[in-house]
Amino acid sequence: MLRLRPLALAAFTAVTLLALWAAPAMADTATFQNPAGPAASAMDHVYRAVLGVTVTIFALVGGWLLYSALRFRVRRGEPYVEPPQVHGSTRLELAWTVVPVLVLVALSAYTLDHVATVDNAPSGSMVVHVQAQQFSFSYTYGAHSGVGGKAPSTPSTLVVPENTPVKLEVRSKDVNHDWWVPALGHKIDAIPGQTNTTWFKATRTGTFHGQCAEFCGIGHATMLITVKVVSAADWTAYTAKLKKA
Repeated sequence: MLRLRPLALAAFTAVTLLALWAAPAMADTATFQNPAGPAASAMDHVYRAVLGVTVTIFALVGGWLLYSALRFRVRRGEPYVEPPQVHGSTRLELAWTVVPVLVLVALSAYTLDHVATVDNAPSGSMVVHVQAQQFSFSYTYGAHSGVGGKAPSTPSTLVVPENTPVKLEVRSKDVNHDWWVPALGHKIDAIPGQTNTTWFKATRTGTFHGQCAEFCGIGHATMLITVKVVSAADWTAYTAKLKKA
């Protein structure tokens, strides 16, 4: 019995440390892409918080079960003695009711605190009109872009400046579609006869890829999205060429 106690304690400690380590490690594995803006980062933070809490609870409960199974198991050759039967414990019942409620309240508050970041586009955002149709997206620059009414030089690639909030006004010409670039933010439906809005602000340059996330017909798999984020200097040069076009 005394020899097994260090083993059980070591197992419990290992499981606890694994829980603390697993949250960020598993989040990196399960996250589609590293966030490249405040909206995507807010979603990623909520995801990691929920994953961390659930993994920790699983590890603690599983560790306690493992400890109990080792500590109180019946050894071979020993007579079975039924342990004392305890019925009802007000403190225990209150604990396993109140603690989960507090955990859910904390996660809900944390999530609601990030909702505004995801949903609300900053005032003065550059507007881009997005037109969805089978099986492509097209773009037209609107207010605060400096090239209102112009389309990107490559119609299928949306070019935007770094560290600039971009508000997307999304429409559909035919059936339901869904504009989604995971590294930049959440999905936004494109519905015929309706304008939906979302926003993003890319915090680093590069090319980000996405795809229509609503099954829209036989060519759905080819309805790809490309967003190219450029520096302020490159954006100035790019818009100058668009104005001349």
